[in-house]
Amino acid sequence: MSQQALHLMLPADAGWLAAERPENPLVTTVLLRVQGLTPARLREFLHVYWGAWERFRFRPEPYAGYWRWQESADFDVRQHLDIVLDRFTAPQQQPWINAVISQPLPIYRPLWKFWLAPNAVGGGLLLMRIHHCYADSASLAQLLEQLFTASPQQHPVLYGAAHPADLERWLQCAKNWLSERVFGAEGPPPENDAVQTAAAAAGQLPGTFSSSAATALELAGQLGSYLAQPDDSPSNLSRPLTGQRQCCWSAAIPDARLQAAAQTLGVSSRDVLAACITAALQTQLGLSPQALEQAQINLLLPVDVRSQLPASLRPALSEPGNGSGSERLLLPIDGDSFVERVYRIKQEVRRLRDSLQPLLTWGLTACSAFLPEMIKQTPLWPFPARPSAALASFDGAGVVRYLAGCRVDELVAWSPQIADAGVSVTACRYAGQLRLTVVADHSANLDVQRFQSDCMVALNQAFVSHLDN
Repeated sequence: MSQQALHLMLPADAGWLAAERPENPLVTTVLLRVQGLTPARLREFLHVYWGAWERFRFRPEPYAGYWRWQESADFDVRQHLDIVLDRFTAPQQQPWINAVISQPLPIYRPLWKFWLAPNAVGGGLLLMRIHHCYADSASLAQLLEQLFTASPQQHPVLYGAAHPADLERWLQCAKNWLSERVFGAEGPPPENDAVQTAAAAAGQLPGTFSSSAATALELAGQLGSYLAQPDDSPSNLSRPLTGQRQCCWSAAIPDARLQAAAQTLGVSSRDVLAACITAALQTQLGLSPQALEQAQINLLLPVDVRSQLPASLRPALSEPGNGSGSERLLLPIDGDSFVERVYRIKQEVRRLRDSLQPLLTWGLTACSAFLPEMIKQTPLWPFPARPSAALASFDGAGVVRYLAGCRVDELVAWSPQIADAGVSVTACRYAGQLRLTVVADHSANLDVQRFQSDCMVALNQAFVSHLDN
């Protein structure tokens, strides 16, 4: 049977299954507040539009030491939708969501599910959870943008995709691309042409070998440096994960205020948010002031690497897929002021500008699917060292959108699960508003409400700094 007929998974997708462990399910969570969305309307919408992406009708299945997509014979969207009729008040909503995001997804069905609480106070809550092997945040964001409409009378126009997965072609393209990275665009001469081209290429050999050796050494050097990274300093966030999560989210603030503050300070908005997380961590790590001065605390940052990949390996944003890596940012955890922290972060970001970390993590994740179980079960693989925290972002539509003809009032939370970070923060942008989502494992013993509040206090300091300047 051919690889296409077997539906063998692409390594960039299968790697997320190989890297997963029971205490660290690699699942993305999205929470929307949608006015007037009924169970019947949502079921029809999922059947017609969500199910148009063939990948969502398949479930991952182990096959001969690897993974393949297995079509669900009894696929029914009703099995992937729970309706919760409780009239959740504002204080009750967070405990309900904590309970849901701590549940494992059933492995005998496609690994995604929706929960709808239409009677929640403040507007109906729509919660979605989907495993990372289906799509990364960039892909999922584009997919949702295709499903959203500009008015309640409109229907999605461009939606759905077939489910091609040509593993043999993908591996050959990856081999050719790596060869080009090391040997140059022409690559090493084919064996049957080696004799004929040897004389003509003799004059170019010194320069070619020098360039190839330099490229190979650069790749080897960056890979060695990446794999040799030390663990973060022991803290509350470095305890073994339990898989039980707690989350909270901030009130919405105008995103324009953050952008203006970042522009005035001469940094990116991500630098400002990283400085806010640093300030909040200082009181949550459980370290003495003396220990903070010596502590090494890293922040993991997801990075979309699609622009750095050749077209043959790059998953299209219109199709579910994975094209993201990550990089580690050393935080100035001993910083005394917001301005000091944000400018030290800016310098660290500048140091990482030419780093291959995002590509390396994408590649190592893809390699995970081919490794023996003994290596797959190594703690933290494919990440060499466990980060204390993670920062992600989601840039939604700049104006209000509609889902199944119902107004999406708020993007309440967006939480990709990244590595083994004890706490992750996501900046969610939608309709000109910004919210911070905080998700922490129970092992961190973190007061997520206080942590989120400390982040917002630090963000207000950024706004004050902007006004002072």
